[in-house]
Amino acid sequence: MNKTVSLMRYCKTKDGWKRLPAVVGGNGRVRPGYVRQDGKLVEYPQGSYQLRYYVGSKVRYESIGDNAGECLLKLHQKERLLAAQDAAAGAGAVLVEEPSRVKLQTQLNRFILATQDRGSNVAADAYRLAVNEFLTVTGKTYTDQLTSDDMRSYLRSLRGRGVSDRTLYNRHSNVKAFFKFCELDKKLAPAAPKYEIGLPEVYTGAEIQTFFDSLKEDYHKLLFTVLLQCGLREMEAVYLCWPDIKYSTRTLLVCSKPDLGFAVKDKEEREVPLSDSLIEMFKAWRTTHPTTRLVFGTRSDKPNTHLLRTLKRLVNAAGLNCGTCEGCRDYDECQIWYLHKFRSTYCTKLLRSGMDPRTVQSLMGHSDIQTTMRYIRPHETGAIHDRVTSINWAAD
Repeated sequence: MNKTVSLMRYCKTKDGWKRLPAVVGGNGRVRPGYVRQDGKLVEYPQGSYQLRYYVGSKVRYESIGDNAGECLLKLHQKERLLAAQDAAAGAGAVLVEEPSRVKLQTQLNRFILATQDRGSNVAADAYRLAVNEFLTVTGKTYTDQLTSDDMRSYLRSLRGRGVSDRTLYNRHSNVKAFFKFCELDKKLAPAAPKYEIGLPEVYTGAEIQTFFDSLKEDYHKLLFTVLLQCGLREMEAVYLCWPDIKYSTRTLLVCSKPDLGFAVKDKEEREVPLSDSLIEMFKAWRTTHPTTRLVFGTRSDKPNTHLLRTLKRLVNAAGLNCGTCEGCRDYDECQIWYLHKFRSTYCTKLLRSGMDPRTVQSLMGHSDIQTTMRYIRPHETGAIHDRVTSINWAAD
């Protein structure tokens, strides 16, 4: 039996629907929507993933949906199933699955659904990514197969890919949460790896100026001005609706949208003050889009969940990539540009302006004042350097 399984994307191209090889990046993940065509990486957003394998000499395709995070896990599961069926057939036996055993993939689907039901879509995505990676690395199918060595193997695999210590900690925490949901033994998740808490990264004034000067479309100008001047999280911007813009109080309301499946982090609404210039930008954009509900929705007024991809594309087009990071080398997607960095810049600028930390905590929606206080640390060094230089170190 030919046990080779390939990951394909059945996608709509300019020449019609085609099956093309899906792209797996250097980080070991499937790049959503990307395929290899004529030796080039091309993005086709409309489509789904399929597994290609053979039964005898006949090719077969099995649809596995459009979730790029789960594709490699399903591919490896298919490879193991074909290998097991081949071994069973060679021994004159028939492979029969044991219905009484608890499947990890079934538990993961229940775990993700439970997370989404409580309105934590961002957490659900993080859980799905981490657990799918874990299952891919370990190759385990049932809960009763897991051992404490599996978590160690998973973390070693991540380290081998050059993943940061903070990411290792986050992945460990996500898989551990899955274990808890499955009511598994706590000993299956050894102690979490330690990490050094680094300084929050912020954009420099020059980077902000250059980036905004490169923007040509009003949509992009408004989007990134809101991220910079309001400190919104990505999903808060995605689900921002026009009734959230309060012209009478000159504020922006960050609140849940239950009918859209969006819940504010920590279940706490907040109001963010708007500058006069930003209010005028909102009014101008609303004039040209009088019937939409979402401020930054798609053309069909659906949530635009590709804001990060938009940022990467704009930065690349403007020639602002650093040219040295792994993202630049492999994908032309610079790693120093990301959405949360606008939020960090917002918080830092508020604190540097002299605003008290408690007020900043409220505007940021932080549940812990210590989270806000971290942003006091990254001060510009010019004034500090002058102060240190002026000290007479030999004086009493």
